[in-house]
Amino acid sequence: MTGAGGVLAVVLLEWTAGFIGAAAWTQSWSVVTRGHFRIIAWCALAFAALAAAANHGAVQDGARGSEFQQTLVLGVVAAAIIYMLVQYSRTDLPGAAAGAAAGLLGAVALVVTAGLLSGWPQTLAAVQIVAGAVFLGGVTNGMLLGHWYLNQPGLKPWALDRLTTLSLVATLATGVLGILAAPRLAAAETSGAVLGIPGFGESFGLAFFLIWLALVAFTGVIVFMARRCIRIRSIQSATGLLYVALLSAGVAEFLVRYLMVNAT
Repeated sequence: MTGAGGVLAVVLLEWTAGFIGAAAWTQSWSVVTRGHFRIIAWCALAFAALAAAANHGAVQDGARGSEFQQTLVLGVVAAAIIYMLVQYSRTDLPGAAAGAAAGLLGAVALVVTAGLLSGWPQTLAAVQIVAGAVFLGGVTNGMLLGHWYLNQPGLKPWALDRLTTLSLVATLATGVLGILAAPRLAAAETSGAVLGIPGFGESFGLAFFLIWLALVAFTGVIVFMARRCIRIRSIQSATGLLYVALLSAGVAEFLVRYLMVNAT
């Protein structure tokens, strides 16, 4: 995986796997109406299609495991289609099962993708990427579920509380794993990161790593605040905060994957 296309492919694949996986967990509770999951399924399918398109141009032909990885990514697209179709069944069970299978397949694709990142031990890279998927999936599902409370009067606050708890745990895991990989991430080559302005060289790896760390910490604070709002039944305040968390989480993931792809 190389270049900007590689960064885009990894993040979109993360987002797809985390999005569907967290949604499947939510659907297994059988408390949220299926209209919510139909919206998620269509959005996740769009993410999966974009991930496959970006991945096709980012994977180096002939690289060891590249064909298997591309097959897995296409499998994630197929799984996303199935997940969307079963949302029109009469019960939550098919959706929860199909979503869990799609999320698991996405996690396998991420592990294999980690092996295509040059200069990284596959286990270390895989754990970081999978944690990032849970990070994005938890925050994204939380933000969307917060909106759904307007469409489903009587939905208990504990449902959104569970997703914010997942997001907090994933934020902590992402931050810890990033700190453990700090020597590699901070040493990433960042040529062209300052629009080619003369005199800046390739020394922005450390600065970008610190910015990423600040974004992760900021996301954690915002999600914690959202969780406190849920505890006082201020669901729409929590939803507004999760909007902010989604923005900072997305930027953080793109930034850390940029450093990962360009690490030496």
